[in-house]
Amino acid sequence: MKIKCEYCGSMFDDTLEKCPNCGGTNNNVRRSTADQPTTIDELKEWYKSKGLPDEEVTRFFIGRDYKGSKAFGIYKAPDGNFVVYKNKADGSRAVRYEGTDEAYAVNELLTRLKQEILEQKARTVNKSAAEKSGVSPSELKATLPQKEQAPALSPEETQKIKKGLKIAGIALVAVIIAIIGITAAVKIHRKNSIPYIGYYKHNGELYYHCEDSLYYWAKYNRNKNDWEIFDYIGDIDEELHYRKSAKQYFLGEDYDSSYGGSDIQNSLEYKDYLNAYWVDTGYYDYEDTVYYHNGLRQDSDWYYFDTDDNDWMAVPDDMLPDALTHESIADDFWYTPKWDSETQLTDFEDTAIYRESLEQYETSEDKDESWWGTDSDSSSDDYDWDWGSNSWDSGSTDWNSNW
Repeated sequence: MKIKCEYCGSMFDDTLEKCPNCGGTNNNVRRSTADQPTTIDELKEWYKSKGLPDEEVTRFFIGRDYKGSKAFGIYKAPDGNFVVYKNKADGSRAVRYEGTDEAYAVNELLTRLKQEILEQKARTVNKSAAEKSGVSPSELKATLPQKEQAPALSPEETQKIKKGLKIAGIALVAVIIAIIGITAAVKIHRKNSIPYIGYYKHNGELYYHCEDSLYYWAKYNRNKNDWEIFDYIGDIDEELHYRKSAKQYFLGEDYDSSYGGSDIQNSLEYKDYLNAYWVDTGYYDYEDTVYYHNGLRQDSDWYYFDTDDNDWMAVPDDMLPDALTHESIADDFWYTPKWDSETQLTDFEDTAIYRESLEQYETSEDKDESWWGTDSDSSSDDYDWDWGSNSWDSGSTDWNSNW
């Protein structure tokens, strides 16, 4: 993003600390805290120091432009830009960030990695608790009555049993093959049943299928001149549920003005959907007021600095600027994930509000997912990021989403 120099009026990249024309200081430069990784090499060391499994296991590729499916990563492109990406299940790539600010790029991937660690740990703890609640095999064996020794079988009886086992084995193999075949057929049928991603015209209404699943359709609202996204398939006419019936209404994957409506790629609602309806944590400067976002969900956990009371206050829902609730817009007002003394404000993390929110997290039994991935812990070891295990098998990552 380009900004205007406060001293000479020339335009330059907002990631530069000084104006290249006059040398004036960029007071809004995006800074990253010094107590966390700010370079790709430092992130590699952080990853190694936490005892995390191999990158092929965690699917986080640091410093690599990994081309395979199901992967998060960061690398420096030949043009000098730093790229943070996610390769989805179908092999397509969603770029989270591409620019010259290495510290910002590193923080993006680090935040997502921490979110994944928290989820993996939570599932491992639950699994461990379940295992501890059971009876060990040796204890179970001790409680079982001892069987009496069976009488010896005659050669004829032994031959009959072997023949029966052979027949049963053949039947079992046939059943397994049948199950595998049916499962494969179901998967193929399901894939061929999902409508194409793209635009549809049905009963005079314009629709857009957002992803390779039965869910997430969008409908163009003429009154609002914008798109509305539905995550429940029941909100869409039944003829659009499956490929066979929807195919006749399919217009194309890319927008054409002849469709009417507007290009969904320009829709604010669709951009929110691509960003999973979240806004990055950190400090924002909007219309001469400094805000702090303490969560991930776009419309919650917002605070502002009250200059009269010299303290932080929660932002009432009806007073939250709409621009800050959309990542595609709010990104223009974000300037740092961590407090910096040059902001001339008090550190939000030194407030009672922040400490109370931490206590709420630590005592919560369900650990609401809105806390996962926040950067509030990057300056301490309070959450013990050390993994200490090669287990990484929760299998809960949504590889169809964009982040």
